[in-house]
Amino acid sequence: MKLNSERYFTTIEELSLYNWIRCNEDKDKRFLRKGKKGSENEDLFHWDHIYSAYIDEYGLSKYYVRILKQYKRKAEAELKHVITEDQFELTLINMETQKLERILANGGNGIGTEQTLIHLSKWIGYWIKSKEISVKEFFDLSHEYNRVNKITNGENK
Repeated sequence: MKLNSERYFTTIEELSLYNWIRCNEDKDKRFLRKGKKGSENEDLFHWDHIYSAYIDEYGLSKYYVRILKQYKRKAEAELKHVITEDQFELTLINMETQKLERILANGGNGIGTEQTLIHLSKWIGYWIKSKEISVKEFFDLSHEYNRVNKITNGENK
């Protein structure tokens, strides 16, 4: 399959934050389409491309790394139970599952994309519209905001 820039957004530079939120948080990949034409397979293909570009540019978030590490601990406990057949391992599996559920439930103790947009708007002094800012512009601005806050709070000393 090839990227179709006529029917789909294909870069984080052109995809609006609004569409990113719908694709990423609402899990509706149809928001990658520029019009109504497209298919679920094409949606997923273009999402993989755009999300890979995002990861290449910004890396994995701390929250996502925490989730991956917790999945790993849970899988290791499950493997140990399968190998040893020790019933105590079931308790450990349950504990790791509960930890994972807590991480997923509180969203990593961070604020969401839309709340971040409010803080960024306040910081720069005018309202940023999610349909008018690209994904790249939003994350660049967000990283700069975090960098300035760390300097202001003395965290980079």
